[in-house]
Amino acid sequence: MTLQVTPVLYLGLAVVGAVLAIFPGLLPLAGWLVRTAGIIMTLVCLIAAYLNNFDIYNFQSGGKVKSMGVKKFKRDETNPAKIVEAFLSRNFEYLADLPGGRSEPVQLHIEEDATGREMYCLLTTYDSDSNIVGLADVITLSGNDYDDNIDLIKQMFKDEEDN
Repeated sequence: MTLQVTPVLYLGLAVVGAVLAIFPGLLPLAGWLVRTAGIIMTLVCLIAAYLNNFDIYNFQSGGKVKSMGVKKFKRDETNPAKIVEAFLSRNFEYLADLPGGRSEPVQLHIEEDATGREMYCLLTTYDSDSNIVGLADVITLSGNDYDDNIDLIKQMFKDEEDN
């Protein structure tokens, strides 16, 4: 729902900017200043509305790629090397059983193309400089791998939301 509200909000602000550009006398400031601010506001808001309305599609299947969620692994109770090893061996049962947290450095991002029956899994971390880095290459689960893991991964993210 929020994704649909955001472009509308930006478009509304663009209309306000356009009105100020056309009628600068509405504000008790210098006309050229109000008109310039209105034009800039309109352009920025139109670009923001356009960019917020993007969806990602799988070129081969034509399916929309949607985020399933992010699992954040607790730093104190997990070993990053074991997480990477489990990720590379596609041991999602082990990853699902690990305790999660709210703001943790090691994170599993999963996006799904339900039409093409594919999931894209990315394991990331960030360092003290807030530099996000991938811990391994993206893993694509399709076909039998997709069928074998989809229910487990959906349950993993459902459990994360409940906590």
